[in-house]
Amino acid sequence: MPYKALEIDYFCLMKKEEKVILIDNSDHPIGVMSKMEAHRKGLLHRAFSVFIFNNEGRLMMQRRASGKYHSGGLWTNTVCSHPRPGEETIEAAERRLQEEMGFATELREIFHFIYKAELDRGLTEHELDHVFIGKFDGEPQLNPKEADAYEYMYLSEIKEDIKKNPEKYTAWFKIIFNESYEVLVREAGKMFMDKPLIFDPHFEEKIWGGNRLKTFFGKQIPSDKTGESWEVSAVEQKESRVRNGFFKGMDMRFLWKVLDGEFWGEVELEKDFPLLVKYIDAQDDLSVQVHPDDKMAREERQSYGKNETWYILAAEPGSKLYLGFKPGITREDYIKSLKEAGVESILNAIEVKPGDWYYIPAGTVHAIGAGILLAEIQQSSDITYRIYDYNRKDDKGKPRELHVEKALRAINFQAGPLKINKHILETPFFIVKRIPLRSLFGMKTKKFLIVLNAFGHKIKINGIEADHGDTLMIFAGQTITFEANNEWEILTAELPSQ
Repeated sequence: MPYKALEIDYFCLMKKEEKVILIDNSDHPIGVMSKMEAHRKGLLHRAFSVFIFNNEGRLMMQRRASGKYHSGGLWTNTVCSHPRPGEETIEAAERRLQEEMGFATELREIFHFIYKAELDRGLTEHELDHVFIGKFDGEPQLNPKEADAYEYMYLSEIKEDIKKNPEKYTAWFKIIFNESYEVLVREAGKMFMDKPLIFDPHFEEKIWGGNRLKTFFGKQIPSDKTGESWEVSAVEQKESRVRNGFFKGMDMRFLWKVLDGEFWGEVELEKDFPLLVKYIDAQDDLSVQVHPDDKMAREERQSYGKNETWYILAAEPGSKLYLGFKPGITREDYIKSLKEAGVESILNAIEVKPGDWYYIPAGTVHAIGAGILLAEIQQSSDITYRIYDYNRKDDKGKPRELHVEKALRAINFQAGPLKINKHILETPFFIVKRIPLRSLFGMKTKKFLIVLNAFGHKIKINGIEADHGDTLMIFAGQTITFEANNEWEILTAELPSQ
């Protein structure tokens, strides 16, 4: 109901003295008091805050009318007020949403907290605040006595603006963000679980990198020496960030920490996010290297080891991968090669073409040769032990660091690559599939699913459009629909089930 329809009854009511419900710390009523007196004395009373999101996942903010008895002209959440004596809190929240913003929608309480804040005019807010959420995608009809403006903003945008311009916001709203932001993200986020996330990657510039992430995928790379696009990453300081929807601006590390099992499904919720998904552009040869297994990685850095798989997307004629040693090479042969003939002479070189797919267990000595663009799905680890680097120098003119001793500890001389000739790779660390997009249609996800749109098309999954090269994540419990050619293919990555 718009504001004008309520105008007569509302202002008749406002002539009466408003009272609030005094409570103890457990929210049990202990009396009533006039609102102004309770605020002058700073006594604990019951309150509520309403957060309304539109279909894009943005929060409806209101700017309090300048004539309000406190905090006039400041920005805050959609509605905040107090229930009257004898009134249920949710009924009061619904009433004030109608009175202040001129619309109604279903509300759900997600948490409550106690706060105390000094306001202007000698007043103190000391409240047990019940926080409600809801969705509304229409046009509010503002009551000019209560709010003089509204604006939709993503939570991450608000969080950043509060840091930069704290004076713009009400005291209680800043407290919610500082103390209860994670709860708000988790609970309100459940209203938007059906929408896949698309990530803005973290880019790594490398001495061997090129510009094919731009020419092949259209990515906005930082330079023509961009070697890696970390599509889904929770590695500290190298996180990918959500580009779209409610979670926009939030990084993968934060999401794994904050969101509960309802989002992730039937997987083991380890402390750290277990996967890292990349695209790699090798304009030049990568160093000869090896990665540790879980045991060594935990001892060295409290990290996952690095088992990985490579799917070749593009390869210049004659391009090679170096995967493991030639048959019969022993530990002694390897040590001798470091001193004499060079490690390159004992490596197993494999010429590759688009569509080739390999699994590289931890402990396998390997290198990506020049002219190759590939997708890499791996354990979430950034540990690399460099064995040989063609005597290249870094950007300061110094030889690049080698890790010969640690590499020798990490090498498994029995390990070797596995060429994948089917459309699925199942390991204890991840499951990767190359499948027609139609295979996902109508599927209900039992666990979160990562989708790499790697094969040259634009697709739409559950209403979210993804360009060639975009990587999406679909939460658990979602039924998948799509708009695209039935025969188009994708890569998917997921964790093994518990």
